[in-house]
Amino acid sequence: MINNRILLFFISITILSSCVTPKVYNELIAQEEQTNKNSQKIKSENISLNTQNTELKDELSRVKVSIIKLQEDSTDLGIEFRKSQSKYNTLNQSYELLAQKNSNMIESKSRESKQLLEKLQAAKDDLQQKEDRLNILEQDLSVQQQKLDKTQQELDDRERKVVELEGIINRKDSVLLALKDRISTALLGFEGDGLTITQKNGKVYISLEEQLLFASGSWTVDSRGQEALSKLAKSLESQQDISVLIEGHTDNIAFGGRGQIKDNWDLSVARATSIVRILTDNSSISEQRLTAAGRGEFMPIADNATKEGRSANRRIEIILSPKLDDLYQLLDN
Repeated sequence: MINNRILLFFISITILSSCVTPKVYNELIAQEEQTNKNSQKIKSENISLNTQNTELKDELSRVKVSIIKLQEDSTDLGIEFRKSQSKYNTLNQSYELLAQKNSNMIESKSRESKQLLEKLQAAKDDLQQKEDRLNILEQDLSVQQQKLDKTQQELDDRERKVVELEGIINRKDSVLLALKDRISTALLGFEGDGLTITQKNGKVYISLEEQLLFASGSWTVDSRGQEALSKLAKSLESQQDISVLIEGHTDNIAFGGRGQIKDNWDLSVARATSIVRILTDNSSISEQRLTAAGRGEFMPIADNATKEGRSANRRIEIILSPKLDDLYQLLDN
């Protein structure tokens, strides 16, 4: 900067002492001014550079301090790093050990889970089979229950029918008992003359021996027999629900024959038919209630080897039976 000024001074002296033209002088003045400007600029730049240099030196000092601090920190961090590295290695080993144990445990649990799943599936299949069997049993039970209900209903119906049957039978028995008593009262004077009245098997049996009705070998009823049969007819005519079966019986001595009557069969039928006619002639009994049958010698009640036995076998049996239409209807239903 000083050198430039000296140079400028000498140039000025030279110019002044020399004979120069104004043009040259002006150029020299212009150059000096330009030189001053440049000098000022350089000076300013130099100041700025000095300032920057100072700042850079300060910054450098701070950086050095930071570097020293960083070096110290780096040393500390290195120590901490080595400690952390050691811890990391220890933890890593522990982790690998745990990972191996966990892997083994997972594998073991996986096997256990597989076994449990297999058992669970087997139990599920078994449960399904049991449920299927249970459904079948429930269906069978429902069918059996329906059968049981049906059977119970049938039993109830049968029990009801039995009660009704017992009621009907009891009523029939009561009717027969009352009829037997009425007939016994009506024929009271004939008992002991070959007349017996019994009640058995739901029927009333009136047995009249031959001596009360017929002469030997005859099928014509005598007067005393007609009297007895007339009273019997009066006792029966009001019993519309009583069927009357007249059976003729003989002993085993062969009948010699007379007219159209050839044997004991014919004789038993003729005697039964004679009784039917007397009953209808002496009462309003419907012929539809009466049946005549000949049994001949084939249903004896005593031994034909004795006189008493043969006498007992020669008989007329009048069998009184209640009509069982309501009973049969109940049974059919």
